[in-house]
Amino acid sequence: MIVITGRMNIPDANRKDFFDISTRQVRLSREEAGCLSYWLFEDAMAPGTFFFYEEWKDRDAVDFHFKQDYCLDFVKRLRKLTSGEADMKIRTIAEKPAKSGS
Repeated sequence: MIVITGRMNIPDANRKDFFDISTRQVRLSREEAGCLSYWLFEDAMAPGTFFFYEEWKDRDAVDFHFKQDYCLDFVKRLRKLTSGEADMKIRTIAEKPAKSGS
């Protein structure tokens, strides 16, 4: 499984535009076959700081996702809305096999 996290700061003046593009991004991403989960949160302790959390089936699913027109458009538009640099991390998670009952 691949986990992607992203963190960014959005000025109050850009909140509406951010929610418009983010809502679309989350909705369309969740429709992709390789998407296991896709979430957007705002930090309760730091208003204006947003956090994306995504889980993908495998690297092929991530590669497919990043090539979608709506995803490319999201990244392009997001860069104009953030204050400072956005932080994104991509991690491969090794899943342990389930333990059998004794």
